[in-house]
Amino acid sequence: MRKFWLIVAVVFFVSFSRAFAGEATVDDILKSLSNENNTCQIQKGYASWYGLPDSFMQTANGNTYNSDEIFAASKTLPFGSKILVKNLYNGKELFVEIVDRGPYVKGRILDLSRGAAKELGMIDAGVVPVKIYTLGCEYALNKLKDMNFYSNSELSSTASNTTTPQN
Repeated sequence: MRKFWLIVAVVFFVSFSRAFAGEATVDDILKSLSNENNTCQIQKGYASWYGLPDSFMQTANGNTYNSDEIFAASKTLPFGSKILVKNLYNGKELFVEIVDRGPYVKGRILDLSRGAAKELGMIDAGVVPVKIYTLGCEYALNKLKDMNFYSNSELSSTASNTTTPQN
């Protein structure tokens, strides 16, 4: 029954989709949610950013991106993962997609594109403490609802084994 409602929601939301986090669309997010492994993963650590203004870079997933787009690099999360990044220094949050590998500096859990860093207000700081949530986390799903992407309560049940984390 859950798959039926997910399919209904996909059809409905794809027809009304709008841009999400720069490049990811509602359709992309729903595909992520329909994956079997919707476990909640929360990581806390430091994030840095990379890329020069309007520079193009080839990422580890084989695609070329403008550094002013919204994306991120992780050593552990799979390519295509959509995550919520919370800047613990100023409270700003942003959804990004993992398209690259890194960072390779001890203590850092995420490398953000210049565009993502700009949205999170961390260009000047360079490195900030962050907390990241996968889409299997109730907190991330609630943020999507806050952005008016979801009105169907059935989708909130796609998070498995989750509890609402302390911010």
